[in-house]
Amino acid sequence: MDDKGEIVSACDVDENVALQVWTKGLSPRIVLLNKNKATRKLIRLGWFEKLDRKLTLKGKKRGQSITYLIEDLVPTLRRILSEYAVYTSFRPKHWKFSLELEKSLNVPEIVTEKSDLLLMSEEKRSSLWLSDLTGENKKKGVFRPFFPYDETEVLALSLDLSIEERARELEDLLKTGVLRALAAANPARWHNPVKLTAAAMLLGFSFCGEDGSDMTDSLWRGDDSYVQPGLTPVKKGYSLDIHDPRMVGLGEKLSAYVRHFKAVDSILMRTSWDSDKELLDMEYVRKRRIPFPEGALGEAPYSVTFFEGPEENVALGCKAKGVAVRQRDEIIYTFPLEVYEQALVHDSVGGPPDEFFTIMQLVRAYRFKEWLGEVGVYISSFVGLI
Repeated sequence: MDDKGEIVSACDVDENVALQVWTKGLSPRIVLLNKNKATRKLIRLGWFEKLDRKLTLKGKKRGQSITYLIEDLVPTLRRILSEYAVYTSFRPKHWKFSLELEKSLNVPEIVTEKSDLLLMSEEKRSSLWLSDLTGENKKKGVFRPFFPYDETEVLALSLDLSIEERARELEDLLKTGVLRALAAANPARWHNPVKLTAAAMLLGFSFCGEDGSDMTDSLWRGDDSYVQPGLTPVKKGYSLDIHDPRMVGLGEKLSAYVRHFKAVDSILMRTSWDSDKELLDMEYVRKRRIPFPEGALGEAPYSVTFFEGPEENVALGCKAKGVAVRQRDEIIYTFPLEVYEQALVHDSVGGPPDEFFTIMQLVRAYRFKEWLGEVGVYISSFVGLI
């Protein structure tokens, strides 16, 4: 451990082990102190996300070992992280970065021709807002929500969202007050995920299961060091891009979660040794197979088989290709057919449905929800959400 760093907070778990927060001005690390052997080990917070993981330490006696479940360490970790947030510059940095993340999530996609709505790329279709200038007067238009909304959000969206004199950028959308109104109307969708994601990124948790350590450290080096090359913050009004490759898909997953916020609660996931056999035995009917390249659903390419089942349900049997033995389990997602059909509509703008894109969006939304629950165990209390 680098002696130039500083222990900010510490707490004993028991007579055998203590946990400490160590930092050297960048993202913090957890110090695992084995009091029996007087040894220390630095660990990134992302390692603690899986609560069923086990931690084994050497005991006092020769050959003795002591095992802890990560869930047993949660109260201690929560305490020392709360102290860390108080005694460092975390809170102001978190507040500022949350605003940047919120802005990047809501950057509107500018559309000037109706034909463009049918030809939008996957990146553009992941936008939550459209600057719709498809009328005859290209200086006027409207900010269109590109997401489903419920009765709690109707009032917020009744604000004046018209575009005048090409005022079509993010800064113009912010001036309407609609983002603040949505966050107040439905904080579980528009406020909490952004706050938790920003905190998780700064603290060094995984980026929804992926390694985002390079970007995490860059967030601490300087206020503008994380700006993606090519962006012009002064002109566009934001300095973070959710499609930045250093975010390794976290931004797209956050966007998918916000869009499909209601649908994601209907999705169930489980692993299987043989998804085809399991679903066929449950009287699901195999309909078609869809290949997904590397990075679309995960680190590996996937072959996804679409099934229709009893009681108006659908299932996805996902098989990773060319992966190690430890990843050999297949994944099954199930959800109501109605949810899937609605998602197809919500992911299009009046054009034909895109099954590939919608499946990708739903899987990303589900994975983000699961990750949010894992990191929220540690940080919800000190980012002001509970």
